[in-house]
Amino acid sequence: MKPGVYLHPAACPKAGVDLEKIGWILEEAGFGLVDEPAGATFGIVFGCGFIDDAKQESIEDILELVELKQRSQLRHIVFVGCLPQKHGKALALSLPEVDALVGVGGLYMLPMICKRILEGKLPGKVWDDDLTAIGDLGDIPYRVVPGARAWTRAVIICDGCDNACSYCAIPQMRGRLRSRDSDTIAEEVTGLARQGVKEIVLAGQDTASYGNDLGENGLAALLDVLAGQFPDTWLRLAYVNPDNLDDRVADTIAAHRNICDYVDIPIQHASPRILKAMGRVGPALKKRKIAHLRDAVPDVALRTSVIVGFPGETEEDMELLLEFLASVEFDLVGVFAFSPQADTPAAGLPGKVPDEVKQERIMDVVSLQNEISRRKMEAMLGRDVTVLVDESDGPDCMGHSQYDMAGIDRTIRIAGCKTRAGELVTARLDAVAAPFEWTARLV
Repeated sequence: MKPGVYLHPAACPKAGVDLEKIGWILEEAGFGLVDEPAGATFGIVFGCGFIDDAKQESIEDILELVELKQRSQLRHIVFVGCLPQKHGKALALSLPEVDALVGVGGLYMLPMICKRILEGKLPGKVWDDDLTAIGDLGDIPYRVVPGARAWTRAVIICDGCDNACSYCAIPQMRGRLRSRDSDTIAEEVTGLARQGVKEIVLAGQDTASYGNDLGENGLAALLDVLAGQFPDTWLRLAYVNPDNLDDRVADTIAAHRNICDYVDIPIQHASPRILKAMGRVGPALKKRKIAHLRDAVPDVALRTSVIVGFPGETEEDMELLLEFLASVEFDLVGVFAFSPQADTPAAGLPGKVPDEVKQERIMDVVSLQNEISRRKMEAMLGRDVTVLVDESDGPDCMGHSQYDMAGIDRTIRIAGCKTRAGELVTARLDAVAAPFEWTARLV
């Protein structure tokens, strides 16, 4: 009988891609995937190392498996990903029940690691990975895993990051920027399209920097090639740092109907002083990049993310951020409280902002953005949009258009829709039913 492996779901889309590929290589090595940890031989958890809440959640997931190990057939626990990459030795001391800790550079070795655990050869071993080896999962042929939104898949076009933002530990966990060869990316998309995937999310730590490590920014060229080869597949851009965005990308989006009029473009802040302390470029460049996107693609939907409560952030800095958001009017905004990360420059900066002030500032951003988002949603009423159906909900179906990312942004409820999930339909937006939901009818 095959040893069963339970892969704990990951909240991070990029980690989700890694987990799926881990599943495939484990299956090819003779392991079986199971849906519940109690029935597994191995439980594998991907640990996020980016923000404190995610770190804590990962540790809690491990502790739940440790407890389950005492009363089920679960025998071995493996902790993988960014958190073990950065804190493997400390975790080995605090979590002796874990059989192995595997950083992102060693994920491709998991079949061998699990086999050695079964042989009793790796109790408590920490895999201290060479960051230059990261990326071995990238070229594994992609298979579609049945389940929720199997028709929407992320493809990692680059990993690592060269930005060295003062608050971010990603380079310590993921290494320097490494762009995948465009031919291997196209091969992966080909495999997905053949299996019925309708939407590809192009992702990375900073997709705007794609190709820079190879000598020239190649994002626009990659988009152009993929859009031409896969005219019936939606292509969507995520994690685009505006500081590094090539102006040619906007023109490429405008030139192809299957590239979604949507860009996820995190600005992080708008105060020149705070941006400088963050290691980011000032607000003037961000405004210019946004203006160019909107000039080239007038109906483009822009999502951003911002950090409040960075050390030394004053009320004046916060006002600058709110003024920027009010003037630019993003379609969607995610807001996060600053969380100091060990061994980053920002962790040692003076001027800590109290947690209660951070929460107040989060609410200021949310309040402003809710007004903007609703106004933008109302402006779209009466429009006919193509909807990718995500699921059935009673007599209706739920889906998303090119202007929103599945599972993250706004949704569309289509009344009386019997179309099966994964299919495209045309619907007319009739009303705003909730802060992030339209009601619509088939056209």
